[in-house]
Amino acid sequence: MIGSLVRAQFLHLSGPFCGQTVTYAKKNLLVGTAPGADVHFPPGHKIAERHAGLDLAVDRSSFALKANDGKVLVNGHEVRDVVLKSGDLLELGIGGPRLRFRVCTKPGRPWKPFNLTLSDAREVRRESGFVAGTQTLRHDLLTHSSRKVQAAFLLILLVLVAAVAYLGASFGGRQIAREQESARRRLIEVHGKELAGLREQMAEFQHQQAGQASRAEVEELRTDLAGRALVVDRLVKRNEALKKVLEVYSRGVCLIHGIYTFKYAQDDELVQVVDSDGDPLQLEYIGSGFLATTAGHVITNRHVAEPWWNNETVAPLIAQGLTPEFVLLTVSFPGKPPILVDPATIKLGSDEVDTAILQVSVDDVPVLPLHTGNPEALRGERVIVLGYPTGLNGVLARAEPDLVSEVLDRATDTESLITQLAERDAISPVITQGALNDVTERRLIYDAETTSGGSGGPVFGPDGTVIGVNFAITPDFDGSNFGVPIEFARILLP
Repeated sequence: MIGSLVRAQFLHLSGPFCGQTVTYAKKNLLVGTAPGADVHFPPGHKIAERHAGLDLAVDRSSFALKANDGKVLVNGHEVRDVVLKSGDLLELGIGGPRLRFRVCTKPGRPWKPFNLTLSDAREVRRESGFVAGTQTLRHDLLTHSSRKVQAAFLLILLVLVAAVAYLGASFGGRQIAREQESARRRLIEVHGKELAGLREQMAEFQHQQAGQASRAEVEELRTDLAGRALVVDRLVKRNEALKKVLEVYSRGVCLIHGIYTFKYAQDDELVQVVDSDGDPLQLEYIGSGFLATTAGHVITNRHVAEPWWNNETVAPLIAQGLTPEFVLLTVSFPGKPPILVDPATIKLGSDEVDTAILQVSVDDVPVLPLHTGNPEALRGERVIVLGYPTGLNGVLARAEPDLVSEVLDRATDTESLITQLAERDAISPVITQGALNDVTERRLIYDAETTSGGSGGPVFGPDGTVIGVNFAITPDFDGSNFGVPIEFARILLP
């Protein structure tokens, strides 16, 4: 009976799988680079194809190691045949990967006591450096610790994100138990810089959403946008092509609203991260996009279609092994109700350019014309940028005060607020203008004002065609802003 429970387990102290703990159910294991190897290594690393074999010993409580085509050192001594003891140190080839061998006799999912988790992390750190040791600790706490330790660790992560997700939150919240607070401080020591950025960025986003800004701020924004609209109107009156942008193509620019969460692996399943009340951890954002084909393809930024891409706010969570996943993704065109987006339709641009497309089913929305010439010829010309900078506050600031009061009374969250505004045809993009100051291979540089939420919106040239996709903004309505030349988005279209 005992033999049926005995399993070989390796902690990789160095090599290509550094920090990983792997348990094998098979009683006979081949170690090497051969395609059928059970303990498989990529070519190189001083590992032979059939480097060594590991077999359950006669006593069915230990394993016998036999070197085949490669050298094996056990506790610093080269061996050919040896019965391994739990805790033996293996070195595959002189200077090759080092592994700590263990015999696992516990039934079910193998897990480590907390003190062993810490000990393993320290050993990996001594062997392969501080970063590897830290990554080992994170990984083991999520995948190889007991259910109780996993729950505590994920709760710590949840507290860290939730605490910075709302304006005015602090890391020392009274609702955090003393044990969680102590563990949280230890985690902050490792991720202090990342967590500071997380707090700042999440607080900024919350402030930009409906109901978070003060009345004075909304009124100031209303006055600011009205003044900028007058400048655009004067420019449009002198240019028929831009007049069509204002009157027709603006209705092809959509507000993109996304909500996403995080999941972690448990027993070969992805489980959603929840707080102590059972509520899921969810993060929201707003961006812009525009219709590019009659088949419903919407052009936007990659960081809008995949909000965790290059996102330092949530990078610490992803580094812990958590997987991001959309809860809701919608686009709202002027005069239309919000349309659900299937994340499977998203097609991403390369890592070098911030572009993406997604596809929706929509009727009676104008398709924006895409520029076909060289944008360098337009250097110094006036451009118009459309989008939803400042998020819903920018939409509310241009609506009638009575309508604003009504929708805020009815709405219970961002999703319902967007629906209320759409039903009253109150969603329309902000339009700003400026000069195209420079053009490079992958970047348009202009001083048409925009800010957070305007990412993914179209940049129109003087002929009324889209020359770029707005992607980088300054914190406020000033300074230089950047767009991706439209050719980098066009190549994603069918």
